Amino acid sequence: MRSPTRAGIAVLLVDDDETWARTQRRTLERAHDTISVTTAHGLVDARGALLAEPPDCIVCDYQLGDGTGLELLAEVREVRPEVPFVIVTGQGDERVASDAIGERVTDYVRKADVARRPTLLAQRIDALVATDRAERAVRRERRSKEALLGMLTAGSTRREFTRRICASLVDEDGYAHAWIGVPGEEGALTPLAAAGATDYLDATLDHETERLPADEPAARAFADARPVTVASIAADQPAEDGPRDAPAPASSDWRAAARRAGFASAAAVPIGHDGIRYGAIAVYAAADAVPDHDHELLDAYATTVGYALKTATWRETLLSSHDRRVEIALDDASAPLVALSSALPRTATVTATTVVPRNDAEALYLATVAGASVADLRAAVAAAPAVLSVDVYGADDPIRCGLVVTTPVPEAVAVEAGGRFERTAVEGGRARLSLVTSPSGSVGGLTDAVGNAFDGVSVTTVRSDHGDEPAARTDPTASLTDRQRQVLEVALEAGYFERPRTTNTGELAASLDVSRATVTQHLRAAERKVFTRLLRDSAG
Repeated sequence: MRSPTRAGIAVLLVDDDETWARTQRRTLERAHDTISVTTAHGLVDARGALLAEPPDCIVCDYQLGDGTGLELLAEVREVRPEVPFVIVTGQGDERVASDAIGERVTDYVRKADVARRPTLLAQRIDALVATDRAERAVRRERRSKEALLGMLTAGSTRREFTRRICASLVDEDGYAHAWIGVPGEEGALTPLAAAGATDYLDATLDHETERLPADEPAARAFADARPVTVASIAADQPAEDGPRDAPAPASSDWRAAARRAGFASAAAVPIGHDGIRYGAIAVYAAADAVPDHDHELLDAYATTVGYALKTATWRETLLSSHDRRVEIALDDASAPLVALSSALPRTATVTATTVVPRNDAEALYLATVAGASVADLRAAVAAAPAVLSVDVYGADDPIRCGLVVTTPVPEAVAVEAGGRFERTAVEGGRARLSLVTSPSGSVGGLTDAVGNAFDGVSVTTVRSDHGDEPAARTDPTASLTDRQRQVLEVALEAGYFERPRTTNTGELAASLDVSRATVTQHLRAAERKVFTRLLRDSAG
């Protein structure tokens, strides 16, 4: 079976009439230039073809010499329940059609109809595969949104969040490698998080200068502020390599490193928001040509990461823990969550632990809704003007969702007044904001700020956590890459910095399964970053 192009359709045609199968193969490939047909002439033959390469669509005669098309259909549905499967029969037997429907056949055609309309089968295949791909894209988008929700709520720092993005691209979307880079101290793209075959970055990155080759896909996407596609890494000068509508630069050592890692194609998208570039996200696949729908997925991830990086400081403030905890109650219906709660059943509870500003006029709540149905939630959103839209990520109780609302929101007002947000719980039209303020912060000032923006505000709880220590002003390891941090931690734990040393770089390299030169480069870069940060902080 020929590998289909990005928009191609691989068809397995099964019929014990070899003449009919050969004729239909020619007809299909002539009628539709993206259709590639493999033929099989019996049940056993079809099983072998399915093992060799899974097709996008299966067309099978009802009567086979060593079985029936329904037997093959039942076997296929065990492993690929959604793949389009068309039963072809020489007679219009209603019993055959009924049995096929019971086995979840996708479509049913008669050979007589195909003979009268030679393009009929090609048209059916094209439509069925297009529908299947669209449905799979929707399911994948839903899974991606649900994964993004988990990442946003689980990670309070940009490193944790971006690490989860990369892990999702590898674990859920099947890429061999994914990484996110941000500008380093000298403006060049440097890795912030990575997953999968991370040896590629070690081999590509110049650890002395912390720079990537200028034509590496992520570096190019960041520098040009445009998507980059490398359909075939093995090609020296592929025409499709590069930003769309732009010529590809000369090939460099990154291609050799990518081939050694087993990569066949790559794609990178710049990360930006409101005209500001924050970095780039790149993926590498073992197959040629990253599909179009994956570019859309990368764009969605890049948009989310852009929002997250733009608001990193704001979000870390929201999720930090300090000394005094304050609970403020309010029942102003102009607050979006209060308005939503008032339109839900009285027993329903809305809880939000993350608020992300989208722009000056909108914010995104990541929330759960308990004690209500999805229909109740959608009806309440329609009845609450301050809630612009809802995206349901999980329909079980509690419902997990994203709520886009108009600003101001009380949580942002509290943050701007010096508070730190932990959670908001709303029930029966009354909201309780759990906030944290530093020992020097004014609880009265916090309450006044929220009270000036919303009505019905009161303080219900104030308590101190005397055991908390103030957070360090700066984390000297914050700018380290994942691999630099790993090498530094292993070196410290193994006694590399003891006098006398209890390990050497050769032993560290062996434990990390990298070269001695790589360990030395990582240690030097990490030491330089840590010492620079510490000295600058002490001078400030």
